[in-house]
Amino acid sequence: MRNENLIKYFRPASKPSKQSTQILAAVAAFVADYKFRTNWLTIEHDEWKLPCTLEKYDWCGIWTTFGCLKDKLHEMLGKGKRVYIKQYQRSCYRASCMECYVKWIARQANRATTRIEEYAKKTNQKPIHLMLMVNTSQHDLPYSLLRKRMMEILKMAQWEGGAVIFHPFRFNKNSRQWYYSPHFHLVGFGNRDKISRAFGRYGWYVKIAEERKSVFQTFCYLLSHCGIRKKHHVLTWIGELSYSKVPSEKEPKITCCPVCGGDFVQVYYEGVHPIVPPDRHYEGLIDSDDHWKTVSTGRWIESEDNRFDYAPFRDLNEILKSLTISN
Repeated sequence: MRNENLIKYFRPASKPSKQSTQILAAVAAFVADYKFRTNWLTIEHDEWKLPCTLEKYDWCGIWTTFGCLKDKLHEMLGKGKRVYIKQYQRSCYRASCMECYVKWIARQANRATTRIEEYAKKTNQKPIHLMLMVNTSQHDLPYSLLRKRMMEILKMAQWEGGAVIFHPFRFNKNSRQWYYSPHFHLVGFGNRDKISRAFGRYGWYVKIAEERKSVFQTFCYLLSHCGIRKKHHVLTWIGELSYSKVPSEKEPKITCCPVCGGDFVQVYYEGVHPIVPPDRHYEGLIDSDDHWKTVSTGRWIESEDNRFDYAPFRDLNEILKSLTISN
């Protein structure tokens, strides 16, 4: 019996997205280039910074393998004499982490895309992307006041709802330097003309952003150089897409074998040619052999640093797998 991923038993099949992999690779290249050639790491205003500015934790990016080696029980349950293996890279999923920021972008963009596309299908509307440029005379106002003013104007403009991402900085192509110039990005649903008229009364400028290939690409681009500050959410939802009206999908805590319900334990392969390469994402059933061993202290324990090891969406899992393979 050949090895196969358990995904087919529990949820619809999913194919890795080559386009998503390319988008994330482009984001990583963009950040790496601008970090090296500009003031990316040093630009700061009122504690706002850009992503990817802090050192990683010691365990960020380390490959870890957990699983359930109860092959006889799995055979009794009709899945063949197989062990269940879950292999992944540990990640802190912090926007500021130099190691994990791309995974953070992938997760946030995936969640946001799902939310936008579901609402678009429900209402038969096409999402729009707008930039709300704050008048230079108001640049000294605190973020809280700028956001409050933005929300008041959006209400006047009858903005239906969507995502809001704050960008504290803009890039000067001539000097190749980032500078403080606060503006907001909206991705959602509403009337462009009404919004332009409403914001014009307050001296704000509304720009219709360049249309990108996909909603996912739009969010990846916006998150790549968004504002990061402690105790502030990078991406928020307002109007008909607010959390009070569209609850967020709860992240599953998968801490036991989905076949038999047994606890995951940390495992390793002591053979010469492992079926699952040690540097690849994998989750599923594989044929049992005597080379799979249990690490003595490896019982899975749900803790603060590993609570995000399991991505909440099927598509995101495939995106991250493809991204790893491409590297």
